Amino acid sequence: MTSIMERIADAEKQADAILEEANRTARERVTQAKNDAEAALAAADEAQRRQTAEALQRAREEGERIAEQVTAEAKAETEALHDRAAVNVSEAVASLMERIESAV
Repeated sequence: MTSIMERIADAEKQADAILEEANRTARERVTQAKNDAEAALAAADEAQRRQTAEALQRAREEGERIAEQVTAEAKAETEALHDRAAVNVSEAVASLMERIESAV
């Protein structure tokens, strides 16, 4: 038969063991939470980098499309100006020829 003192000592040992196990479990959970948080941050960082790269690529493509459109419009305007100039030159030459012929 065990004495009350022995039972109290056993209970204290069990309490210490439970406390040590609780502390160990808490440390493991904190470590796991830190690891999970670091992994989540790394994943979020990578996702943000990927999204930024994709947005930059879309912006480049849009810029190239706009540049092509502006270039095409400028080319069309230049061609229209050239055509008008050619007509004006022809009209100017015809007018000068008429003046020369009428003066002669």
